[in-house]
Amino acid sequence: MSLANSTPPVVSGALPFVGHVRQFQRERKKLLWRGYREHGDVFAIKLGPTYVAVVNGATYNRTFYSETDNALNLREAYTFLEAALGSVTLTARKEDYYNQRPVLQEIFRREHMHFYIHAMNIEVQRWLESLGDAGTTNLTDDMLHLTQAVAGHALIGATFREELGKTFWEDYRAIANSLDFVLPTHLPLPKFIRRDRAKQRLREAMLPVIQKRRQRPDQYDDLIKSLLTTPLKDGNYLDDYTIVLFFIGLLFAGHETTAGQAGWTIILLLQHPEYLARVQSEIDHQVHTEVPIDGALLSRLKSIYWAIDETTRLRPSANMQMRVVEQPLTLGSYTIPSGWRVMVNADISHHLPDVFTNPEQFDPLRFAPERNEGKNTFSMVGFGGGIHKCTGMNFAKNEMAIIITRLFQQFDVELVTQAPQVVVGKGASHPSETWIRYRRKSERVRDIETHAESPDIAGCPHAVQHT
Repeated sequence: MSLANSTPPVVSGALPFVGHVRQFQRERKKLLWRGYREHGDVFAIKLGPTYVAVVNGATYNRTFYSETDNALNLREAYTFLEAALGSVTLTARKEDYYNQRPVLQEIFRREHMHFYIHAMNIEVQRWLESLGDAGTTNLTDDMLHLTQAVAGHALIGATFREELGKTFWEDYRAIANSLDFVLPTHLPLPKFIRRDRAKQRLREAMLPVIQKRRQRPDQYDDLIKSLLTTPLKDGNYLDDYTIVLFFIGLLFAGHETTAGQAGWTIILLLQHPEYLARVQSEIDHQVHTEVPIDGALLSRLKSIYWAIDETTRLRPSANMQMRVVEQPLTLGSYTIPSGWRVMVNADISHHLPDVFTNPEQFDPLRFAPERNEGKNTFSMVGFGGGIHKCTGMNFAKNEMAIIITRLFQQFDVELVTQAPQVVVGKGASHPSETWIRYRRKSERVRDIETHAESPDIAGCPHAVQHT
């Protein structure tokens, strides 16, 4: 076989039958770095009977995203999600995905961002007021609950707690905990049974919410109304059950990844006081006590957004994406056969020394204009790339910026847990249990929501939709 037609070399250490499955589950980063050191930017691992071509670096990452929906199939790589989320967004068939895409784009349109930022202001302040004047708290848990609240408020409105009910997040958690990319999702296992029962309860809880918007659309301006009134590409509209699945899918895609990234950004700032001092100075000079954070203000918080980008590089919540090869794909001198998987990953791409100076160092200034180490957008894969770049990326970044700004504006904070670890979850990675100690600063912020009725997004670069 000629070199041009050869498949990528397989990383050492594969075991009979299972291949690299155990290493992939327990020591994924070590496995991938071993492959990179042995073979360079393109190599293969074996997960049971399945071969996966692992690609690294901006050039191959670009091919990965540009060939999605051509030689590469996104949906087939995530069939394990379909049982949990239904056939919507990334789990939908290719033609359904493109038919639904106008609805997804409508949700995160610039014109809607003012309401989302308004909701973020309210829910972040609600969390901060719940802390009291001093104490300790589990940051990891707090970020999960806070991002749930922001998602609920931003997507349904201020009455989301009453409309969703007390058990909504318990049922959602049962669905998230059912994810399994190894076992067939139709097996009669307890976690799959709990998943299906939870989906039914969520459907029953959401249908009255949808019906209220159908009956009185003039009283609402939220996600459900957008889903009801935005036509699909073919001119039709989403039915009620698909709207329920859309809502669950948006929660899955958004709040857990944002919770992990927000937690890690706070942790890394606390571990690097010299850069935190820069952030604190920016907050002190740009943010006023009783004025809500709006789009114009967000555009001036450059040091905070650089810290968020650096956290995405070092601690991405979604650190890999997968595709199934439908047609043979050429990558450099290798040909990837049909039936193989292809994977991009942050463990290597985000740490290449020819792209990022001192790549293991927390250095947000690498994203400042004078250095601009992130100028090739395909060097980073934390939010995807190309047409499949995360539609809610700017929502997530704005949310993280508001959390960080308000926390450090109102509190002095220190880490109690000195060395949090990365926990690889079923849907997204996050920090291990991390306790922080806080003390409220003398100048308190109260009743932020009373000033947040009409936030302005003019001039906010982070509200621009990326496609």
